[in-house]
Amino acid sequence: MSCEGLTGFPTATQMEGLATNLPVVWEEICAIQQAILAASSQCQPGGGQMCTTINGTTPMTFVNGVSSVHVDVVGSGYYLDYPGVVFIPPVGSVPSITATATVTTNGGNILSINVINGGLGYQPVPATLAVSSVGGTLAVLEPLVNASGQIMGINIVNGGSGYTTADSIIATRAVLPNPGYVNAIFAITSVSITGQIIGIAILNPGSGYQNSITTLQIVSSLNPLLPYPIGGSFIGTVLTDSFGVINSNVLINNTGAGYADILPYLVITDPGTGATTSLTLSGTSIASIAVTSPGTQYTQSATGAVLNPPTYIAPVVPAVVTVNVANNTFGTNPALYWQVWAGTTTDKAISTQLNAVLSYFAGLGYTIVIQTNPATGSTIQWRVCW
Repeated sequence: MSCEGLTGFPTATQMEGLATNLPVVWEEICAIQQAILAASSQCQPGGGQMCTTINGTTPMTFVNGVSSVHVDVVGSGYYLDYPGVVFIPPVGSVPSITATATVTTNGGNILSINVINGGLGYQPVPATLAVSSVGGTLAVLEPLVNASGQIMGINIVNGGSGYTTADSIIATRAVLPNPGYVNAIFAITSVSITGQIIGIAILNPGSGYQNSITTLQIVSSLNPLLPYPIGGSFIGTVLTDSFGVINSNVLINNTGAGYADILPYLVITDPGTGATTSLTLSGTSIASIAVTSPGTQYTQSATGAVLNPPTYIAPVVPAVVTVNVANNTFGTNPALYWQVWAGTTTDKAISTQLNAVLSYFAGLGYTIVIQTNPATGSTIQWRVCW
């Protein structure tokens, strides 16, 4: 059997009544029959099938969506954006060498932060304690802070001299101010005969006295001044040595999600909705644009413009494209067929047409059902098995 010229049309006798009284049904049955023969043919790649889905091209299923996009002028100055990282030093610190790193993702989750240059001066900055005194000097005190930022103890490194129990201890936070923080309160409980501080009581441990540490932010690789526009929930812990050099083993506490690369994208101007496309770059030019979902209700006047990711400037030479929209020559309203089948609209004539198609193929021994076309959500598709 030749693989060319498959007709699949019912006989003239079978279709005479339909062609005269229900031409839309006649067209629908012919198209479905063609699809059945094409699917079951051993001449197609992979051999014949036992089921097929028909959508988008028949009078009742037609999708007047975007069929293709042609790149007329490839343009220049188009770039891919992907997640980058910047290290934010502790409050008040100015690193002498800026740390740099790259981000590895699986297209959504951040798998690792790869330190290229550990920088210098990123070590944590702790809270400090000082004594307000008229005659006391040389006291050195270290706060012992828990994970909640409370001062739970004081290490008297040097008690100094000349202090009295009336002197006061002042704690200074290293982290950014926050009106919710509670100030710690202390009292010098004992001093030596020379005024050396011997004992200190913590009357209120306060809050917000944790170390100010280096943090990181996921940013645009095209513009590191901007946060990456998609993805979220990533949490990483930056580890440094005593010189403030960032270690290569940045700890991943939460990989986050949604950190995909951002390609230049096509914006279609038209009343239609739902079309999606995928662009391929060649250098900094647009090589091609593939339609991944046709959408629905597009018109022949649809136009398109290719834009850079939102984190970058306009292209040097804008690409020029032609948006091709499938044209419904059947004179039907496919969305109405879906509405009638879904029960949101009542139309006796359309119900009769749908039932005529179902009855015809069921009478021939096929299993045939109507489904929602997932590409549009507003038109039907046929599922036929044999």
